[in-house]
Amino acid sequence: MGSNARRGPYSKGIARRAEILKVALDAYQTSGRQGPSLKSIAAAVGLAEASVLHYFDSKDELLVAVLEARDSEYIDQYDLSTLDGVWALLAHTTQTPGLVKLFVDMTAAAASPEHPAHAFMRRRAQVIVALLEQILGPGHEWQARVLLAAAEGLQVQWLRDPSVDIVADLKRLQAALALAEGV
Repeated sequence: MGSNARRGPYSKGIARRAEILKVALDAYQTSGRQGPSLKSIAAAVGLAEASVLHYFDSKDELLVAVLEARDSEYIDQYDLSTLDGVWALLAHTTQTPGLVKLFVDMTAAAASPEHPAHAFMRRRAQVIVALLEQILGPGHEWQARVLLAAAEGLQVQWLRDPSVDIVADLKRLQAALALAEGV
C-alpha cells in the first residue's frame, strides 16, 4: 500500500469538519434570530450531536468557527477598503439575524478570557479597527474603535427592534465624528 492509504481517514475527517462548518454557517445565515439548534445542524449532516462535536473541541468552538467562516466569506464578498463596502456589509447583516444573534452571544461570552471566542474577538476587533483606520486616515484609531463599538451595540438594539437602521445610524455617527475632528 502507498502512503495515501494512511491519509484517508485524516483527509476524510478534514472534509467532514468542513462539511459540518458549511452546513452550520448556512443554517445560521438562513435562520431567524434564535438561530438553528445543534440538533438540526447534526441532522442536516446525518450525524448525532455528539458526533458533530467530535470534529470540534466544544459547541462554542463550532460557533466560533462559524463566525470565522462568516468573516472569511464576507472578506471575499465586500470591498472593506472603503466605507461604502463596510456599509454594504453591515446592511447585509440585517438579512442574517441568526448570525447577528450568534455574533452578539459570542461577543458577550468573549468577555471571559477562558472562553473560546475571546482570542477570536480580540483579533477580529484589531483587524476591523485597523481597516477602519486605513479608511479614515492615520491618527483616527479612536474613531475606528468608537465606530466598531457603535456597530456592535447597534446590532444588539437591532435584534430587539428591527426598525433600528444600523447603517444610517453609523453613517450619522461617522459624519459627526469627522465634523468634531475638524473643529
